[in-house]
Amino acid sequence: MRRALVLCIAFLLIMYAKFDGNQLVTQSTETHLPSQDYLPVERNWSANIIVVGYNPTLIDELILLQGLPTARYYTTEDVEITYNIDYEIYFADKSYVDDLRQVMLDNSNNGTGTGTRLDESALIYQKAHLDEPQRIFYPRDGRVIDGYAVEDWLEENPFVAPPSLGYTLYLVNFSEFDRADHSLEHWYDYHPEDPDTGEEQDWFRLEWDNPLNPDVTMDYPFFGGRYNTYLVDPSAHHWYLKWCRIWWSEEIGTDRDFWTQDLEDKVGTLNLSAPAGVASLNVYLRDCIWDPITQLFFPYQHQPASYVNSGTLKALIFCMDVANGTSVESLEWVTDADMQKAHLEELYPFIQWDVDVEYLDIDEETVWNNLFWTYATVEPDGTTVVDGGAMFSAIYNIMKPLFVADDENINVFGVVFIKKQMEMHVYGRTYTGLGGSGQTVIWKSWERYYRPDGVTPKDGISAVQLHETMHAIGFHHTWQHEYYSSDFSWGPMGYFAYHNGTSTFDKNWVQGTYLDQMEATLWNELLTRPQTEYDRPETELAEQLANGAFSRARDFYNEMEWMAAYEALIDARDWIKRVYSSIEDATPPVIHAWGTIPHEIGSDEFLVWAHVTDENSGLENVTLHVQIDEGIIQSFPMSLEGANWTVQVPASGPYTNLSIWIIAWDWGMNMARGNTISQVQAPLDWLFPLTVTVSTAALVIVIGVYVLRQKSR
Repeated sequence: MRRALVLCIAFLLIMYAKFDGNQLVTQSTETHLPSQDYLPVERNWSANIIVVGYNPTLIDELILLQGLPTARYYTTEDVEITYNIDYEIYFADKSYVDDLRQVMLDNSNNGTGTGTRLDESALIYQKAHLDEPQRIFYPRDGRVIDGYAVEDWLEENPFVAPPSLGYTLYLVNFSEFDRADHSLEHWYDYHPEDPDTGEEQDWFRLEWDNPLNPDVTMDYPFFGGRYNTYLVDPSAHHWYLKWCRIWWSEEIGTDRDFWTQDLEDKVGTLNLSAPAGVASLNVYLRDCIWDPITQLFFPYQHQPASYVNSGTLKALIFCMDVANGTSVESLEWVTDADMQKAHLEELYPFIQWDVDVEYLDIDEETVWNNLFWTYATVEPDGTTVVDGGAMFSAIYNIMKPLFVADDENINVFGVVFIKKQMEMHVYGRTYTGLGGSGQTVIWKSWERYYRPDGVTPKDGISAVQLHETMHAIGFHHTWQHEYYSSDFSWGPMGYFAYHNGTSTFDKNWVQGTYLDQMEATLWNELLTRPQTEYDRPETELAEQLANGAFSRARDFYNEMEWMAAYEALIDARDWIKRVYSSIEDATPPVIHAWGTIPHEIGSDEFLVWAHVTDENSGLENVTLHVQIDEGIIQSFPMSLEGANWTVQVPASGPYTNLSIWIIAWDWGMNMARGNTISQVQAPLDWLFPLTVTVSTAALVIVIGVYVLRQKSR
């Protein structure tokens, strides 16, 4: 039987064919009627699936894609977003597989104790006896492959050009790296680390973050999220999905074969010469690709990004053992306001973020101290046990309103309690933090911040804070019960491992859905503008340019150039404002007075001021124009300071003629131009002889005076 299995895997590996990527469009099983109550926006996304290392005759494309979403529908308060989804399947040729194999071999280490295996019996026992910690992780041998190197190579050498608006999934088979008895396996290192210390993550969750389970390796069978790609290798070793199957068993109705059977195991149970065996293989592979497609590429579990103008994160970090010698200053490394802000700005770049972190001694904060101990008790062994749900609610109802605004913008209130020998209980389990409704609370025992020596920083809270903050702004986990393999992505919303920041999937979701709402709202504003019997030429021009801005925004969106799309929509917004204003306002601004300081200007820098008003649509801009010696006209935007518009003009150097004037525009596209101020200076070839002549005359006078004085003596 084992020989048959090896031959079958070899058959999968060596049989290749050159296939064009025939597009398969599966029909959505959903019946969806657009609502008349929402502003619609529709996008056409796609996903390329690159099959690597499989016999194409064993891939049934209809079964592989069956049930995958062909459309997603999301609604906000005002907007309905429709994402149409197409799939294209390609089969990598032998040359490409050979190149990828070599990349993996060149960037791998095949050795002893390089990975981790899970003792499932010990885990089952610990789950039944939560107060009895167990050793569940042991070292294992095998080939660990650098996931970054593979991902970088795939990005630089895609088998086919990636979709302009969409993602690429690589479904690979490298069973050849493994032994039939599983004594040697392969997996990927995706370099998880703690953002605050830079320490490689070699620990897992609080129940096993202890001396019983040292040096845990985070073995990835799938990975992705630094680019718009995800790699799925069902032939690779893992332990996390086996852990999920046991730890969350009460929530699981249907086991997935790939949680416990790698590709070799699955193929060993099938007769691939029969249609039923081929169908079972494709169902198995579909289960493998299901999670990243449905929860990362086109997630159903997240809420669209809030269409707001600003975001605030206010965090209080309470140090609870100051009286026993743990100073506030000694814990100020556990998170960083600048890092938190950088991550949020990277995720949500279209809004202004304000992040403030305070470190406090809880003994000096009476209200907070009383609140904490209202919902915490000390066990006989000295462990502080927190009722997480009750304390979270009390903080939300009593304290949160005192620190952050309650308005339409994103306002996140974060609280962190750091105390030795502390646990937080909720839902019958032990957790580190809770987040939702614009609030995060983290209870992390002091011991978990340090290596076993109690001195070396190991694990801060920035990753947990980012995780909980993203909950507060609408993200759910990358996993849902029965679907856990998306936790192998680079983002912070899983339970498997940490990285320093958010994934491309996270950023695409936030920025794409924000722009969806922005475009739908602005487009509706343009469509519903007041209609007049006769439009001014200015109105027609503004409408034409608004349409052009929308066209650019859609082009940029379809290339996933989010910031460029946003800037184009800002242009559209401004042109729409001009459309509305030009209908109502045909009166230009009034330039009451303007001038320079000093009044007489030369070649040095000088200030220009102007008093300009517009009583109708309001001033859009006031600009100073400068021309030197009939050369290029330079423009200097002026800023409103008090009642006047001002600008500082830099030194110009020598000139013959200097002309300056101001132009004011209002939002109705009406212009006013001020009078021109001109300044004439003598040219250098005239100034120089004059200077010499004057200097010579002065010298003659000095000599004459000197001679007269000598004669008078």
